[in-house]
Amino acid sequence: MYISYALGLAVIFAFAVTLWAFTRWRVDRIAIWAVLLFLPLVPVVTFLSRVLWIYLDQTVDPETK
Repeated sequence: MYISYALGLAVIFAFAVTLWAFTRWRVDRIAIWAVLLFLPLVPVVTFLSRVLWIYLDQTVDPETK
């Protein structure tokens, strides 16, 4: 959940900075559009965060057989 939140926030921030650089809209309008652009990417970010969590878990506490 923490990794997913951090990745999502980073993507939304990147969208917001890009929108601001090209359009110079107000902050509220940029925030709304950044979140709307992020919505189709939610499954990808969720999958990536789970993969990163598994790698982190295996690094910290490796499974021994």
